[in-house]
This record gives sequence, structure tokens and C-alpha cells, in this order.
Amino acid sequence: MYLIKYGGMSVGIFERRHEIGGCLATEEISAPGFRDTTHANIIIPFYYAPIYRDFPQFWDYGAQLDQYLCSDGAVFANNETCLAIYSEKHDPTQERTAKEIARFSERDAERWLKLWEISQDEFLQNATASSMMVPFEYQADAAAAAAAQPQAPPDAAMMARFQKLAEAGLIPDEITRVASPLRACRESWESEEVQYCPLRFSVSSVVDITEPAGGGTTGAMGGILPTLCIVRGGTHQIAHAAHQILVQLGCKFFTHAEVEKVIIENGEAKGIRLTDGTEIGARKLVVSAGPSPAQVCFDFIGREHIDAKLTRRVELLETAMGCLMWYSFALHEAPKYKAEAFNPDIHETFWLGLAEDASPEHIARQIRYQKLGLFPPLEDYSSVVWCHSLIDPSFAPPGKHVAMNEQLAPAARLHTEREWLEIKKWYTEQLLKVWQKHAPNMTWDNIIGVDTNSPYDNLRMKNLAPDGCMAGLDRPPYQSGANRPTPELANYRTPVKNLYATGGCWYPGLNAGSIESYNCYKIIAKDFGLGKPWEEQGKEEPYSLAQEIRNMKKRMRQQFGKAE
Repeated sequence: MYLIKYGGMSVGIFERRHEIGGCLATEEISAPGFRDTTHANIIIPFYYAPIYRDFPQFWDYGAQLDQYLCSDGAVFANNETCLAIYSEKHDPTQERTAKEIARFSERDAERWLKLWEISQDEFLQNATASSMMVPFEYQADAAAAAAAQPQAPPDAAMMARFQKLAEAGLIPDEITRVASPLRACRESWESEEVQYCPLRFSVSSVVDITEPAGGGTTGAMGGILPTLCIVRGGTHQIAHAAHQILVQLGCKFFTHAEVEKVIIENGEAKGIRLTDGTEIGARKLVVSAGPSPAQVCFDFIGREHIDAKLTRRVELLETAMGCLMWYSFALHEAPKYKAEAFNPDIHETFWLGLAEDASPEHIARQIRYQKLGLFPPLEDYSSVVWCHSLIDPSFAPPGKHVAMNEQLAPAARLHTEREWLEIKKWYTEQLLKVWQKHAPNMTWDNIIGVDTNSPYDNLRMKNLAPDGCMAGLDRPPYQSGANRPTPELANYRTPVKNLYATGGCWYPGLNAGSIESYNCYKIIAKDFGLGKPWEEQGKEEPYSLAQEIRNMKKRMRQQFGKAE
């Protein structure tokens, strides 16, 4: 979209599958008339901030977000209690959430409100946008320019903000920086119920909560929970909206067109060759927008063009942590939880954890089993479930519902196709045993149909090979930030001139948003002298991006209402 509108280029998209959109997919999968996401599901408001700003029709064309009453939460089987994290749409001050937290810890309730208050600070929102939507190369350039300037005296307001951030634990100290998320979360929160929610969401963000040096993410995870959104009508609506804009801009689309090689002459990308032998020339550049680093380096480029260091680093990229069982159930009625007696609002929760009890050790043990290539015992299942039809009736026929499940699973390559067929049947029964502990109506009498998606099934997306990792790559510290996917590739350039790469395997990674591609365009714009919308009057960054996030949230409330 940026290459055409701001770069003035003619663009063709070549897609192996029958439609564009990749993991932005919504299908009738569990039964006719029951629609659900086959991959990307959670959308966070900042994911599309640049697109809402630079392509204002994006929302009207279908990229419309909404929130459940409760955006996150967990139910605990041992005592039939629960913790509901209310969404920002329904609890903009987070006082309702704090009231629920106070049932477990007054100290944590006070801390939650303080954390939320600080997260709404305009300076912090600008800083977050700046850190996410600026390539590392740009950040280094800005740092060098600042270092060359005379040092100004500290700004009093800035110092006060810094003090607040430090008090809230949002500026990690040395212990937090080297600690695991589990250790850092235990220090931050007194109540295990509160610890459980950000730690379980961390797993959905492909974070190993037992791994050292990840503790600095813990504070941010808590602040994200009230902001979790879905796409009205399904995540594929994002692809529809982008497609409509691209058609109007004159983009050409070629489906069933699998790229085999990038044509390289004298170290420069000159076009692509498809698997059927067709060659397409490129007058300016080639962008790989989605394929994995291994596909880019070894398939499209070829090992003969990659030096030994980068070759080894790409070979060593880890892809086994983010493997999931991802089931969809067509239901006569939505799950009814025992914990609704403790808080009726837990019925309408987006990212709902099913926990044996509140101890986050269950999550930690599940990860340890998963790293061994095993399913945990039932008491350590830390499944998450949701039911989009509760807030968007387009997902199911009238009066019916559709619910989904996420659970860590062994890597695809650990089992044969025949073994996966047996595992999927076995896991269905295991999951229902866990679910029925919390929601007794989740029996076969309530189930109309089920779609069983495993890491092996994820291999239909070639960029998720060889393990079916839903994020493309895991997110240990050495595959995150400026190391994602490797330092040599982190700024979206490849070893071949005029060949660029982006997608979920690049910084910030994992999400189904626009940020990786937006950052990639910034690098291309720098290399080719293309249009830079972020330098236009009224679009100065990071202010315009933070404001666009606020505008989107306001639009969501206006269009889809807010509970009284």
C-alpha cells in the first residue's frame, strides 16, 4: 500500500495460496454457518495505527475492532472463583477491574490502578509508538544525532514521569532485566490470581515465562490486557480492507503463484521466478512479505549468496515453543461457567484461562512439558478459550455460538501424519474433560461440530514450517528486538541488494498487524528516496500514531456501543 501511494511504484502481489491475507483468515470450519479464525485472532490497537492514519478508508472497508466486556481473565476450578480483567471499552478507568482484583489483594488493586494511570500518560504512549514503529536503524541514527548535540539540563516534568515509571516497575532494574517473567511477575503482584493472567497471556505471545532475561516484559503485559480486541466479522476483514484499497490503487494480484527463486544478477534482485518457470522482472525492488527467514535466505536467495555466519544463525532459529492445538467448536449454547456465581461477567471474557488453581506453576510446568515435546498432565493444562459470537452474531447462526481453544502442543515434526490424527482425536477428549470442570454444559450434547487444528495442520502455511509455530519464530531474547530474526536481517534488508524482507518473523514480530511492514517501508523509503508520510504536516511521529490509537478506540465505542 505504501509502495504504491507514497512510493509511486507499480506493485504485483504473488501468492502461493488461493487468496491473499495469509494468517489473516476467517473460515466456516467447525460446521456450516459457524465462522471462526484459523490463525490470527488477537488484535491490539497499535497494530494498525499507521494504516488508519495514512489510509483513512481502512476502517470503513472492514478493519473494525471491538472488545468483549472482559478482555482477559481466568477461572479457577479448585474453588470456583475467577478474575475478570475488564476491557478498556467497558472500563476505561480500570476501577471495575481493580475492584475484582481487590477480592484477592488490596495491594494489587492499588498497583493495578497506578499502572493503568501511568499507561494512559501521553508521554508513555508516544514513547511506546516510537519504540515499536521506528526501525532500529532509524533509532540508532536519532541516538547518534542526539549525542552530537549539547546536553540540555534535565526537564523537571520528564524527571517526574521517569520517577513514576520507576515506581510502577515499568523501568526494569537489574534484577528484573535478568529475571524470568515468572520471577518478575511474582515480585510485581502479591496475588497468584493476578500473576496468572499476564503470565498466561505471555504464553500466547510466545514467551517462555521460565526463561531468564524476559522479566522486563512483565509490566507491559499487564498494561496490554485491557486493550485486547477482535475484528468484527473475523480477522479476514483486515485482508478484505487492504485488498479493496490496493485494487483502487492499481495493484495487481496473482494467486496460485508460488515464488521459487529471486532472480539475482551481480548481487542485485532483478525479479522473481515462479515454480511453473514464469519469470517476472522487477524495475525497482522485491519484497518478501511473510515468508520465514529460512525461506528467504535458503529458498529465494540461495546459500551461495549467504555468508557462513548468517547461514548458521538462520539454521539455528528456534520454532518449537509457539506450537498450538487450535480448536473451534460449533455449539448450541455458549459455555456456562461455575465461576459465574462468583462474578457473572466472566461469562463474556475474550482470553479466558482454564486453570486448575491460581498457581502460575501450572503454566510453567506446561511449558516444560511442551519443550520436551509432551502434553502435560490434565492438572497442568493451561488452556485459553473464547466465544466471539457472544459479542458478534456474525460468527454463528441465530441462537447458536462458536467457541475456540488455544493450548501449547508438541512441534509438528515430532509426529507423523497418522500419529497427529490420533493425537487430535485424543486431545479433543482431554480438552473437554478440562473444560467441563469449569463449564459443565461443554458436553457432546452441546457440540454441533468441531474443527481440530494442530501444529501439523499449520504446515499448510509454508512460512510456519518445520514445526507449525504460529508466530513463525519463537521469542527468546536472542530472537527478539534488534535480534529478530537475526541482527543482520533486523532492518529488513537482505544480503541481496534491493531485496527486502518483513513479516511476523521480523521486529516486533508475532502479531498480525502492520508494524513490521510499515518499518520495512521506512527502510525502503530511506534507500530509494520515496515519500515519507510521517514527515507531512500533522503526521509528525510519534504523536500522530498515539493520537490515531486514541481515535480508533473512540470510533469503536461510537460504532459498537459501550455497556452501561
